Amino acid sequence: MNFDLESLKSRVSRLSVMIFDIDGTLTDGRIFWVPNSGWTQMYSVRDGMGIKRLQEVGIEVAAISGGDSLSAQMRMQSLGLKHVHFGSQDKVAHFEKLLALLNVSADRCGYMGDEVVDLPLLKAVGFSAAPPEAPDEVRAQVHYVAQKAAGFGAAREVCEFILRHRQSPTT
Repeated sequence: MNFDLESLKSRVSRLSVMIFDIDGTLTDGRIFWVPNSGWTQMYSVRDGMGIKRLQEVGIEVAAISGGDSLSAQMRMQSLGLKHVHFGSQDKVAHFEKLLALLNVSADRCGYMGDEVVDLPLLKAVGFSAAPPEAPDEVRAQVHYVAQKAAGFGAAREVCEFILRHRQSPTT
C-alpha cells in the first residue's frame, strides 16, 4: 500500500491503542539457548523507550504474540504493558477481546507485525506497520514500513512517527 504523508498523519492522529507483535518486531527474530535458563531473545532499550513515550502521552500499548517465552513475559512486564497475550493462534480474536475490554474501535488502534500470520490483524486496524525484514506480501499491505531493523529500532521509529504526527488532546 502506498499512502501519502497526510493520510498517514490522519491515521496515527486517531490512535489510542498501539499493539506490537514480539518475535521479529520487538526482536530481530533470533532466539538463543541459555543453559539452565532456556530460550531467550534480545530486546532494544531504544524500542522500549519508544513504547514508554507512547504510554506517557496516554496511548495504551499492548502485545499479541504467537510465541511465548519467559524473556518475552519479563520484557513486557518491565515495560508496564497491562494487555499482553502470548501463544495466540488467532490474533484477530484476541484483538477483538481487547477492543471490547478497552471500549475502543479498530480504527483507533495500530498494530506492528512482521509475518504473514499477522496479515489479518494488520488489515483490521486503523494504522499498520512492519519492519523492513517482513516478507514482501506483508510490506505491501501495511501503511508504514520502518527503515530501522526489527529489534534494532524499528518499533522506536514507529513510536516516534506516531508521536510526531498525533493530535494533541485539546484538538
